[in-house]
Amino acid sequence: MKYTQKDVCRLLNITRETLRTYEKLGILKPEIDPKNQYRYYDDYQVYLIAECKRYQANEFSLNEIQTMLEEDSLADYTARMENRLTHFEKKALEYEMAADLTRDYVMRLNMVKDLIGKPFEGIHEAVIFVPEKRGHLLHLDEASIEANHFIMDHLKFTFMMAYFPSVSSDEYEWGFGMPESMCSQLNLNTVLYRKIQAFKAVSCIVDAGSAWHFEPSLAKPLLAYAAEHGLSPSGPFCLRQLVKTKETDGIHRYFEAFLPIE
Repeated sequence: MKYTQKDVCRLLNITRETLRTYEKLGILKPEIDPKNQYRYYDDYQVYLIAECKRYQANEFSLNEIQTMLEEDSLADYTARMENRLTHFEKKALEYEMAADLTRDYVMRLNMVKDLIGKPFEGIHEAVIFVPEKRGHLLHLDEASIEANHFIMDHLKFTFMMAYFPSVSSDEYEWGFGMPESMCSQLNLNTVLYRKIQAFKAVSCIVDAGSAWHFEPSLAKPLLAYAAEHGLSPSGPFCLRQLVKTKETDGIHRYFEAFLPIE
């Protein structure tokens, strides 16, 4: 039986452009009517198209698919699928971890209104921090660029944060943080930049408003809490961005603020 391009596209839910791509690669060799240049496909070629789509659904490239169809032995094909299994297992782990992080993130978002300006004591988890900017200057040295590429490849596991070496100083760095536990589970290189060790902290939610800068004054409710409870601030002051929103009263930037204490 012969099928027109329209028949094949309707049957397999593909476009004419896809058919042309397969033809250019030599995967398809349709019968071409010399009178009107219409293309016709037989049952076997329809099967080949479906097979190509199945391989693409398994994330093989078109060049790989061409080799699989034309050159692979059983051993070659089995090796490819074993590699694909490893790839999917890694992806499954990443999505499971991303789901855990997102679940935690949603919980934090639901607590924003209740915790604004209300300090509490807890533990700040260990974080790998990759600065993008120090004050208003971008990091453009080779080590910084390498670290930034590392972060860009794993953005779904990161959060934006600001790092003040001292709560009494205007000096700060802005960049991306990633839980050290995530780095360990993903077997990622954690020596590219700075590790912020886990520490006991006073925390609360703060609203930085619409301004695109950070001030150590955001630590005021935490400093007041520490003074009231006889706690001594120590180490860096950190801000972890939760979300920027536009409400009826203007722009809000909500952060989790962490002040180390002794």
